[in-house]
Amino acid sequence: MKLLKLISCLSLLFSTGLYADVNMKSPLGSELIFSDKKTGPNYDRDAWGQLVFKNNKGVINLSIEGRYFVENGSKNFSPSGRYIVVDSVAGGYVDMFDGRGEQYVDKAYCSVVDMQTGCIISDWDGAACGYDWKKDSDELASSDEQDAETFDFLSFKPNINSLTKKLSSLNLEEVDGYLRCDYVTKDNINTYQKLIKENKSAKKVVEPNLIEFIDGLTQNASVIKKTFLYSLPDESSKTKAYLIEGDKIKVIQFSKNNQWINVGYVTSKGSPLIAWIKSDAIEI
Repeated sequence: MKLLKLISCLSLLFSTGLYADVNMKSPLGSELIFSDKKTGPNYDRDAWGQLVFKNNKGVINLSIEGRYFVENGSKNFSPSGRYIVVDSVAGGYVDMFDGRGEQYVDKAYCSVVDMQTGCIISDWDGAACGYDWKKDSDELASSDEQDAETFDFLSFKPNINSLTKKLSSLNLEEVDGYLRCDYVTKDNINTYQKLIKENKSAKKVVEPNLIEFIDGLTQNASVIKKTFLYSLPDESSKTKAYLIEGDKIKVIQFSKNNQWINVGYVTSKGSPLIAWIKSDAIEI
């Protein structure tokens, strides 16, 4: 009787597709979770419909519409455990226009995921998908030979500064991806400030990151006279907004000629404000 019950449970498991998730843990403490097992003639053996990243900050869904993910085990981790290559496949039926009717075709991709942030650094479908990690470095190469071809996956890392003319068209998923891959620094904070002005839907996602950055600044300053805010360190970018004597601000950076200072400020309503002001208007 017990054997019959076991067989019955196993039959139910495989007939309904109830497979346990697969968790791949990085030495950094984060993990990738493969879920929604896929089976059928057009799927690889270890095919999963969902990919989730998890670290001490929370859970992020890295799934890509129209693709399934192939779980290849921990061998795809880089030597340090910082990066991992995740294979995925996009497939569908296409009319071949040769009398055969619709045929199933697919295309393979390899994505490099940063296991520290959950950033999908690159999403590739070329020859580099056949490259492996070098023995002692986080470098993808065609072989372990010293002169082997390498794949500079980091050059594909999303960069918010490259999208200054397309900020208003980003959706929330894309904005979240940029924040993971290109987190707020002094080099891009002005672009993120511009983003929330031009893309209202992005405000609730970006603002907490700007506030966190401002709170982490250590150089404080006081405004010594009324001063207008500028979007750039030049006279032509003057806005109608201003700070008054006694306002407390934090220093982000100085312009090259030291005549302007990039400052961060959190308003009484809890909104972050990043702008340029003339350096003679503050006291550090």
